[in-house]
Amino acid sequence: MILKNIQQVKIGRAVNVISYLIGIIAFAGIYEHIHSAYSAFFFAMLLASLYFEYRKNYYIPRRALTAFSVIVILFFFYKFDSSELITQTLEALLLLLGIKFLEKKQVRDYMQIYAIALFLLSGLGLMTLGMDFVIYFLTLVFLLSVAFVLLTYYAQDSSLEFSKGSIAKLVLKCLWIPLLAIPLSVVMFVILPRTQYPLLDFLNRPDRAKTGFTDRVRLGEVSNIQEDASIVFRANMEKVEENVLYWRGIALDHFDGTSWRSLEKRLFVPNTRTRIEGKRIRQVIYLEPYQNVYLFGLDKPVFISTRFVKKYDDLSYSSSIYIDRRMRYEVLSIIGDLIEEENVDEERYLQVPGNISSRIVDLVNSITRGKDRTEKIGSLYAFLHNGEFKYSMQNLPLSKNPLETFLFDSKYGNCEYFASTFAIMLRIAGIPSRVIGGYRGGYYNDVGQYYLIPQKNAHVWVETFLPQKGWLRYDPTPASLENFAFPLEGGSLLKARVFLDTVNYYWYAFIINYNLEKQISFIRKVRTGIKRPSLRFKFDKDALSKYLIIALLIAGIAVIIRLLFKPRQSKEKKLLFAFLQKMEKYGYRKEASQGLEEFVSRIDDEKLREQASAFVRSFEGVYFRDRTFTRESFTELRSILASM
Repeated sequence: MILKNIQQVKIGRAVNVISYLIGIIAFAGIYEHIHSAYSAFFFAMLLASLYFEYRKNYYIPRRALTAFSVIVILFFFYKFDSSELITQTLEALLLLLGIKFLEKKQVRDYMQIYAIALFLLSGLGLMTLGMDFVIYFLTLVFLLSVAFVLLTYYAQDSSLEFSKGSIAKLVLKCLWIPLLAIPLSVVMFVILPRTQYPLLDFLNRPDRAKTGFTDRVRLGEVSNIQEDASIVFRANMEKVEENVLYWRGIALDHFDGTSWRSLEKRLFVPNTRTRIEGKRIRQVIYLEPYQNVYLFGLDKPVFISTRFVKKYDDLSYSSSIYIDRRMRYEVLSIIGDLIEEENVDEERYLQVPGNISSRIVDLVNSITRGKDRTEKIGSLYAFLHNGEFKYSMQNLPLSKNPLETFLFDSKYGNCEYFASTFAIMLRIAGIPSRVIGGYRGGYYNDVGQYYLIPQKNAHVWVETFLPQKGWLRYDPTPASLENFAFPLEGGSLLKARVFLDTVNYYWYAFIINYNLEKQISFIRKVRTGIKRPSLRFKFDKDALSKYLIIALLIAGIAVIIRLLFKPRQSKEKKLLFAFLQKMEKYGYRKEASQGLEEFVSRIDDEKLREQASAFVRSFEGVYFRDRTFTRESFTELRSILASM
């Protein structure tokens, strides 16, 4: 060998390492979507495999593992549930993957590991098509490219050894496989016909729905939602003032003493009695699955554009289908102080529970006695919002009469207690009111130009009716806007989270929501953008200069990349290469199996053989004795080379 002291890597060890990496990537992609017990079991098998293989040099008998595999399959057949088909399949495959790692692995076993890992990531694609899936999938494709090349060598000779440099070159070359596939994938994505009815949609178990509102708001329940920092929806729109960031979702009119619900949802009928004036704001909402049918819009949504939508007379909207997957829709809202409405069903909005506490009735009468309707509203609002009541989400007053407990005993609670108490006190005073459920506030992403609204911003407020005017919004909860601030406010952690969310937002906006309608629109734009070529030639110096600069920049980047990825040779290797090239000019070519001394001994020309031998002795005298090539040794070798 010409070179020495280069660390060697056995091909079997390289295949094993890459196989473990493939298994870990497949596991990392799905662990959030399966039961934690299966994740722990797989992780335990992986650690056991590493311990047995590298510490004890021991393998569990194949028969025992085959029997265990049969038990796993029978177990999953026993607990089969068609509603959880994908999840259960992934859990079974994960356990089988762990069993394969415990075996003494041959070529076919490695192939089975790769196949199971690919099936696991394919199953993840049926559950979510988020950016995380793309990252996991591209990483797996790259690792599989490396693994198949290494496995080919391993199948030919399991005792082969490679230098670390050779392994690094192989990895870099395999990286080009997924990179070169990306442009072709983009072209195919744009031009292939698309449909809203995928053939395998029946297998999809979409992203897990998050905790969200139901059509019944029970006192004390929203506090659980307000501790959840996950995003419920994103709203692409212009930035607005913080005080108008009320996202309307549910309008509730009936209270039974502990919870609110809508006793009768009436569809909206266009008429001249309902008018809203103010600034118009358009939003594109990307709603996460949240276990209900209601659609959210800013302030007073007057129109929502999507399929199967119902609009009600209280300006709430619902989907005719259950929202169990991400949904995109457009909203037109009007920002204003008032929903003008001439006549309302006052009986509907004056309902109070039959067992309402007499203490509450006496309190309302004492606050509102001798005042007109507007003064009553102001006095009751000030009593709750500016009085001795405190905002809290801890140890909420839960009892048979929670409003009485809140008013006279605890005097603290979250938005449900303030809004419910205010609405009922208004009704006792003879003023129609209703409770609105939705979200408050949000964080504006300046890069993506959209609001992020987390579950923790869940909120309820009150609308009260004034004759000759309409519905006015009142929020009696004394919580400041800081209570609805984005989680992890400030610092590098927030910046990183916002950046990742921006990537995910654009991924869903432009990739996941790319449908047949957008495809047709894109093709039309391309067609209208193509103009007939003109036969007249016009010389544009500015355009020519611009294109020339761009071409030079591209060429410069290409040269830099070439220099970065081009393997660098040491001075001694360059000198040796120059020697071998000179020998080739004389008609002597060194074979890969030959050493330097054997090579020069076969030179027929005696003078040339002596000069070549002198060069080889001088070179090997430094290299093989672990000496450093000094300036003097380089000068000597160059002079010998020049005299040849």
